[in-house]
Amino acid sequence: MFINVFKAQLKLGFRNKSNVFWTLMFPIILGTLFKITFGNIYSEYKSESIKTAVVFETDNEDVKSTTKAYLEGLEMDGHKMLDISYMDYDSAVALLKDDEQVNGIISVKDDGRLSLDINSNGVLSTIQETITTIYNQNVGLIEKVAAEHPENLPAVIQTISGRAEYINAHSLAGDNKDPFVSYFYNLLAMTALFAALNSVRIGNNCQANMSTLGARTNASPLSRMTFQAAGFFAAYIVQTAIIFVGLTYMLFGIKINFGGDIPLIYFTTALASFLGTALGFAIGNLGSFAIEKKESILVGITLTGCALSGLMYGDMKVIITEKAPIINKINPAAVISDSYYCLNMFGAGSRYFMTLMYMLILSAVLIALGLFMGRRNHYDSI
Repeated sequence: MFINVFKAQLKLGFRNKSNVFWTLMFPIILGTLFKITFGNIYSEYKSESIKTAVVFETDNEDVKSTTKAYLEGLEMDGHKMLDISYMDYDSAVALLKDDEQVNGIISVKDDGRLSLDINSNGVLSTIQETITTIYNQNVGLIEKVAAEHPENLPAVIQTISGRAEYINAHSLAGDNKDPFVSYFYNLLAMTALFAALNSVRIGNNCQANMSTLGARTNASPLSRMTFQAAGFFAAYIVQTAIIFVGLTYMLFGIKINFGGDIPLIYFTTALASFLGTALGFAIGNLGSFAIEKKESILVGITLTGCALSGLMYGDMKVIITEKAPIINKINPAAVISDSYYCLNMFGAGSRYFMTLMYMLILSAVLIALGLFMGRRNHYDSI
């Protein structure tokens, strides 16, 4: 019986033209528009050097020469990372007020360390912060070794030099440092959560007072648990197949670089689809009201979650992290987009697997909630 119900639900899923549109055509259309809008923005400025004012607050010539050699030698993709202008601090502050003049001020202190003054927290400022942080870490390391183990100092300096060459040869920000790729992460998160529109009918079809199908389901010898399990896995397969088509279009059609291993990107998307299916399953078993109202609740949850995750405003998730980080932990859209981000920035490491664990935990909670609410529905007569 399970196989028969599974096949029937599978056919129903593929025949639902409305759900196929929202989970396939809509993200393809929106993804294309994103590509047209954001596709060339980052490539235009990544080849330009970052306008930086450098201020020496020391008369030590050794510190000056070392710092100049470091800052002027930094390269990214064959281009100088910094467009440096040497000046006094007051002149630098005047230029900093106009972002088109300089993006930041790097001050060189007497102890050889660097400090950074910036106006914003954009990508260029993040690169400048990374440069100063790495340099200060190296200065601190050299001072510590010189004081405690001076015999190891030449080896440490050689290691640091090799590290600097590695930084120049490779990106400071991972495989794909384009900040606009986050919009595609959130678009995939929205598409995965729209899988809920297919699974929401599972719960409704088990409620005898909602439809004739629900009445027949409750009157049949087939257990409600078996019916819901078959419907759940059928909805999951339908939605995963559809979202894979959209993902393939993004990867190979409009050539979006998600910045991670392609098989892992598909694996992450499959888990995201599972989370979306679980969300629809829980809402479908929530109360005895029309499926149209439940779909409206799902659309509201999905769009609100995606808005908080950065689909409409890229820095929104950062703001939420600073003000109320717990929201990003329970927001399905944020959890899904974080998984793509961690795969891009850190690879298949602990942070990436932690996001996968969050997805599995949220899915388990939603499925358990749906089963609990579904088992509470009983009828005196059908």
